[in-house]
Amino acid sequence: MTKQQFLNELNRLLGQIPEGERKDILSDYEAHIDSAIENGKTEEEAVADLGSPKTIADELGVFVATDKLSGSKKETTTNVGPNIFAFLGMLLFNLIFILGPVVGVAGAFIGLYAAAFACLITPVAFIINLFTHDTPILLAFFLILATFSFGYLFLLVTNFLAKWFLKLIHWYWKLNVKIVKGSN
Repeated sequence: MTKQQFLNELNRLLGQIPEGERKDILSDYEAHIDSAIENGKTEEEAVADLGSPKTIADELGVFVATDKLSGSKKETTTNVGPNIFAFLGMLLFNLIFILGPVVGVAGAFIGLYAAAFACLITPVAFIINLFTHDTPILLAFFLILATFSFGYLFLLVTNFLAKWFLKLIHWYWKLNVKIVKGSN
């Protein structure tokens, strides 16, 4: 990767950071690459020594986010009381009314996955039965085909339902966060 490609990619990944800070960061990395080139490294070696732009952007994004959080501390501490009461109210509501059904549905999904797995491995028993008993081959073939097909379809339906259940949980989580933060 060339210096320009590296800087362009880093600039793109740092899009969330304010422009002034982003320019400072990019000029620091450009100076570092130029310094390495002056010390006898090739452009590609100098860029490779820095690591991937994604890793750098992730690390810098975390530092910028913590700076913003620590800088805005005074603004959030003035109105924290209602947020605490909203959090405690949501916690109590979720423990009483939501936790039980969610655990129950999660247990049902564990049971559905176990049943699908059992249907998928049942054909092995039919194959063993084919060799140990005098079972007609055609009957065994169709039993194997039917149970495996049913198990596979059962697994697909269970995955589909589990995906929607997880989306529902994620939506409810975001709703709770919105309520606690006090935004509409």
